[in-house]
Amino acid sequence: MTSWIRQIISPRATDTGAPASKPPSGPLRRRLVITLAIALTPVLFLGALSAVIDAHEAVEARSNELMLVADATVDGVEQSIDEAELLLDIYKPQVGNSQCREVYNEMERHIPALSGLIRFDADGVALCASNGKSGFHSSNPEWHETLKHETPELRTDAFYGAASDDWIFAIFSRVDKPDGSFDGSVSIGLRSLELAGLARTKILPKGVEVAIVDLDGRVFGSKRFSQLNPAWIASAERSGEGKLFVLRRPDRNALDVVIKPIGPANVFAVISRSSPGVWSEFTLQPLSSFGLPLLAFSVALLAAYLAMDGLVLHWLRRLGSTVGMYAAGRYKFRPSRAFAKAPSEIRELARAIEDMATDIDERDTKLKDALAVRDAAVKEIHHRVKNNLQIVTSFLNLQGRQLQDPKAQAAIAAARHRIDALAIVHQTLYQHERLELVSMRPFLNGLIDHLSEALGMAESHIRLEQVYDEIERPADDAIPIALFLVESVTNATKYAFGPEGGTISISLKTEADNTTRLTVSDDGAGFDAGSVSIRKGLGSRLMSAFARQLGATLTIDSAIGKGCTVTLAMPDQH
Repeated sequence: MTSWIRQIISPRATDTGAPASKPPSGPLRRRLVITLAIALTPVLFLGALSAVIDAHEAVEARSNELMLVADATVDGVEQSIDEAELLLDIYKPQVGNSQCREVYNEMERHIPALSGLIRFDADGVALCASNGKSGFHSSNPEWHETLKHETPELRTDAFYGAASDDWIFAIFSRVDKPDGSFDGSVSIGLRSLELAGLARTKILPKGVEVAIVDLDGRVFGSKRFSQLNPAWIASAERSGEGKLFVLRRPDRNALDVVIKPIGPANVFAVISRSSPGVWSEFTLQPLSSFGLPLLAFSVALLAAYLAMDGLVLHWLRRLGSTVGMYAAGRYKFRPSRAFAKAPSEIRELARAIEDMATDIDERDTKLKDALAVRDAAVKEIHHRVKNNLQIVTSFLNLQGRQLQDPKAQAAIAAARHRIDALAIVHQTLYQHERLELVSMRPFLNGLIDHLSEALGMAESHIRLEQVYDEIERPADDAIPIALFLVESVTNATKYAFGPEGGTISISLKTEADNTTRLTVSDDGAGFDAGSVSIRKGLGSRLMSAFARQLGATLTIDSAIGKGCTVTLAMPDQH
C-alpha cells in the first residue's frame, strides 16, 4: 500500500504549492480492473461454455426439425418404390411371356411415376418393351452382370432415359428358368420428377422444399439448386441416416440441407430451408448465453473503473495537492472541509496528514528559531574574530613604524597581509546568508581589492584582470584559498615586475570534469621554475601547504622572460 500511495501522492510541488504534475493514478486503477477481470473470468468462461452448448443444441434443433420432414418424405417415396417393386414381382411371370405393354398399362394405374417396362434375356437384349421396341441392349451391362451373379433385385442410380426424355431410377428383378438358371431380367423405370412429386405430397412447413438426389449429386424437383456436393451424399449414405449440411451461396442466403437415404435404393431425399439469420431463435439463444455474461462482465469492469476514480483516485489526487502544499512549506493549510464528503478511510488519512503537517510546522518553527540563534551567534563570532584580527593588524602597523630595518618592515607587512586575508574571510562569512558556503566572486573581489590597495599596485603601475565564475565553495575552503591567493599575488607584485609595472591576471573557473581551477599569472620577468631556492622559499612552502589542505594540485609554470603562472586545481567538494 505504501508504494502506490507514494505513486499517487507526489511530494513534488511548485513554489505556489500546486502539484508539479498529475499524479500517476493509472497503475492502481489498472490493477483493480485486472483483478476484477480475473475474478469474473470464470463467469465469462461458463457463459462461453453455455453458448457453445446452446449453439450445438440449436444446430440439433434445426436438424431435428428438418429430419421430421425428411422422415415423412422418405416414408412416402420409399413406400412408392416398395410398392413398385412388389407389383413388379407380381407381374413378372406375365412379363416373362413378353406381355410388356399389357403389364405396363396395368401397373401404371398403381404407380404414377412409372415410365416404362422392359424384359431382357440372359444376354441383356430386350425381348419386349412397353413402348413396343425390342432388340436393344441394356444401357448398363454391369447391372445385368450384377443380377446374374450377385443379387436377385437391383435399384439403380439415376440415369437419363432417351426414350422417355427424363431422368430415370430403375428397378430390376431377376428371371430364372425352371431349372433355376439365369434367364434374364424384368425392369421398370420410375421418373425422377414424379418421385420428387411424391415426396412433396406431405404438408410441409413454411419455407421448406423437398426434392430427391442421386449418388452423383444430381437434384430433381428443386427450384433452389440442381447439384449438390457428392461428398455430402456419400457421407449420408455411410451414416444410413439423415445429415444436416449448410449450403453457402454467393450473394444469396445460406441454406440448411438435410440429406437422407431412401431405403436401399441409390435415391436420397433432400430437404432444404433458408438458414436462420442473426435474429432467429437458433442464434439468439447462443448469443444471449454468452452475450449477457459478457455484458455483465463489461458493465462490472466499467463500474469498477468509474468507481475507482470517484471513490479513490479523485481523493488521492486531492491528497496529492495537499501534500504538495505542505511540501512548499504551507503548514497552515487545513484541508478538513475539502475531504468532508470523502470515504471515511480517506478522511482519516487526510486528518493524519494534517496532524503530521502540524507537528512538522511546530518542529520546523523550533528548528528555524534555533538556527536563527545559532546563525546569529556564529556571525557574531566571525564579526568579533574579524575585529580582533583588525586589532592585531593595527598592532603590527604600530610595531612596523618603530622598525628601521627594511627586511623587518617587509616581514611585518607580509604578516599583516595574511592577517588581513583572514579578516576578509571572516567578514565575508558573517555578511553571507549561508554560513556553510562562500560565494567566491564577491569574496575574491573584496580580497584582491584590499590586497591591491595594501600592496600599492596602482603606484607600482600594476594592472589587475579578474575573471570569476559564479562558484560556491565550502566555508572551510575559504581561508586556505584566500591565503594561497595572498601569497601568489604578493609574490607576483614583489618579484615579477620592474619600474614599468605589468599585468596580473586572476581567474576562477569550473572545468568539464567539475574541477575548480584558480589561476594567477603575470607577464613579468619570470624565473627558473626548477630553482631549489625558489621551491624552498616561504611563499612556495605556504602555497604547497594550502594546496595540500585543499586536497588540490599545485602547478607553477615559469621561465625567464616569460612570466609566471600558478595554478591550483581543486576537486569538487559538493
